[in-house]
Amino acid sequence: MANSELTPKGTKIVRNRSLSLAAVVALALLLVLAPWRATGMAAQMGQTPPLDQLSGDDFDKAFLSQMIMHHGMAVMMAQPAAAQSAHQEAKDLAQGMITDQTREIAQMRGWAKDWYGTDVPDPMAMMDRSMGQGQGTPGGDRPEMGSGMGMPGHGGRPMGQMGMMGDMGMMHGMSIMNDLWKLSPQRLEVAFMSLMIPHHQGAIDMAMLAPDRASHQEVKDLAESIIRSQGDEITTMNGWLSSRYGL
Repeated sequence: MANSELTPKGTKIVRNRSLSLAAVVALALLLVLAPWRATGMAAQMGQTPPLDQLSGDDFDKAFLSQMIMHHGMAVMMAQPAAAQSAHQEAKDLAQGMITDQTREIAQMRGWAKDWYGTDVPDPMAMMDRSMGQGQGTPGGDRPEMGSGMGMPGHGGRPMGQMGMMGDMGMMHGMSIMNDLWKLSPQRLEVAFMSLMIPHHQGAIDMAMLAPDRASHQEVKDLAESIIRSQGDEITTMNGWLSSRYGL
């Protein structure tokens, strides 16, 4: 039987869903922890303290940078599911994630530029540059990791510690996306939801820091929206995994 736990908000997260998907789920841990590892490694090198130790404008800057990267990885994971999931409802859910989080990426990048003069790299542009080709399409033209995998300063981006961490996170994200494209529709659907549930929870954990630490009301409002919308999507995906696959 799958293990489960309740978050402080009461959202059920089901873990260890299927041993046959162990390899993909293991890769998901890299995706879920990427933003926290990035700040932790940067802190150890004397760069940026962890997000839960920041407040005011310092929090907002770090939150925007990390959430943009986190959203970018979610969009990458959702692309195969939107194209090839077994059920139309799962395709629609994945496409909704792509639409919503792409919009929020643009919004957060705009805030970072307007408030702090910071050009946060567009994670989807980073992905396209690294692959050297466009987005994947059903049954053909799938994204594959290219030889120009994002190195610091790749594509003219400024070199920096968080830029290096972002590149590492995008590499992990593309690796997982490539694995998802190779699965049959039903296995893809199960793997996608099993990966996206803890990934969503990672975003919720970050967003729950914002009410007490963020400087701008816009960041607090976005964080509240993330907690609500991604919490609802976790509930939906847990329900489908239970009713359709007995997980």
